[in-house]
Amino acid sequence: MPNALRKTASPQYLSLFPDWSGPRPLRFYLLEQLLEARRQSTFPTNLAGPDEDVNIYLADLMTAFLGGHHPTDVQFGAIPLLAPPAKSLGRSRQAEFYRHNADHRLIMLGLFSRGDHLRKRADLFGLSHRETHLRDQGVGRDCYQLAVNLLEYRDVGQAGIVDVWRKLAENFERYIQVLSTMAVGRLGLGAKLSQTDLGLLLTGPAPENTVVSSGDGRHMDRLLDLLLELRQFTGERGLQKKRAEVINLALHLNLDPQKLLEQTG
Repeated sequence: MPNALRKTASPQYLSLFPDWSGPRPLRFYLLEQLLEARRQSTFPTNLAGPDEDVNIYLADLMTAFLGGHHPTDVQFGAIPLLAPPAKSLGRSRQAEFYRHNADHRLIMLGLFSRGDHLRKRADLFGLSHRETHLRDQGVGRDCYQLAVNLLEYRDVGQAGIVDVWRKLAENFERYIQVLSTMAVGRLGLGAKLSQTDLGLLLTGPAPENTVVSSGDGRHMDRLLDLLLELRQFTGERGLQKKRAEVINLALHLNLDPQKLLEQTG
């Protein structure tokens, strides 16, 4: 994806290619990509009735997610259905709980093909990938429907957003397919970086005439995982071990470990 996300009060993106227009709101970029993805997907806009409002909702949802907004009441697996919120919270707060869990599963299944970011394994123990995917879909769809049931015909001021949740519940699997189309076809998520690409993105031009072995893809995946872990690392325990592994992998891939560590912070 030829863009970089900038940390600002309102997330913005900036093209990495020569571009004199300056940073632009991330929401506009995501909405544009979403509309193109819908056209290329099996569920184009308005196929099952007017749903431009869902497009706006999804663009705002992705903007918040990529900007670091992650609700703290998202629960693992099917727990939102097995341990519902206390009725003493009131209907609006209960609906918010279900909506947060449904939103999270829609984003995670669509962009990353997993039900939530709380579990270590993409697939649930004892279930195949397809069985896990179907179960996660069911949880997300049911959470949207529960949010609708709690507020439908009760709060005129929220009728618009409740209608959006209803559409997402009725076509949950199809909206996942739309986001998957966007992730792969428009954003390039899941794509493999070559050694040259990795060098250009992280450290400047990579060494010329470098021979890439069949195992380097695995090493680069591990290196990127470590760099992300270091960026999010807050404690001292295990820090030196991770840094040492980064250095070893970087040297193996003919990358400058010092520059990698400096950019990671």
